Amino acid sequence: MATTTLTNAFISLNDIINNFIISYTGPGRIVPDAKRTEVVFHARRCLQEFSYETLKSQFTALSVIAASGEYTQPKDNVAIINVVRSSAAAGVTYTIPMTEITYDAAATPSTTEYMVNYAGKRLIFDPALDTYGLSYTYLSNALTTDESAAIPKLAEEALYACMIYAILANRENSDPNTLQRLLLAKIDKLERSKSRLVFTNFS
Repeated sequence: MATTTLTNAFISLNDIINNFIISYTGPGRIVPDAKRTEVVFHARRCLQEFSYETLKSQFTALSVIAASGEYTQPKDNVAIINVVRSSAAAGVTYTIPMTEITYDAAATPSTTEYMVNYAGKRLIFDPALDTYGLSYTYLSNALTTDESAAIPKLAEEALYACMIYAILANRENSDPNTLQRLLLAKIDKLERSKSRLVFTNFS
């Protein structure tokens, strides 16, 4: 399973869930009581409201370079962020950034380069790097499948607003006026986040 590489621009879905429980649930809070399973369910549902064109999550896959020099990209890949390899076999700290060069089926990349066969969704390396460790970071559209997903922080407040509304909207005794106010806040924050994310370059 892919893991999360977090930067200042990203926060994991798991952290969003934990922050929500700490900040918004409990006595005297806007959500007096909520089980973690309920929060997780609504966090994932709220992510579905963001299309992958405007909200992409970031994953890092760790692997090794095969003897063929080829690596098949994950099916949920939307765009490559970076590729680095270890200085020795798998298990060693990744220290050598790789540079993408134009794909040429007749050529062989150097030990610090890689090519992308976009038609076959494969990365091509020098076969001499067989068994070298590989760290492949990419943007994914698999937003609701893994709590380790790294979500852009530009969407964090919108997700909290969406989760608050979703949880309270499923309670029988919720005040209609409060729900209307929360719904408007949710819509406003979602739209603001989407409009900002459209012009964000995560690379």
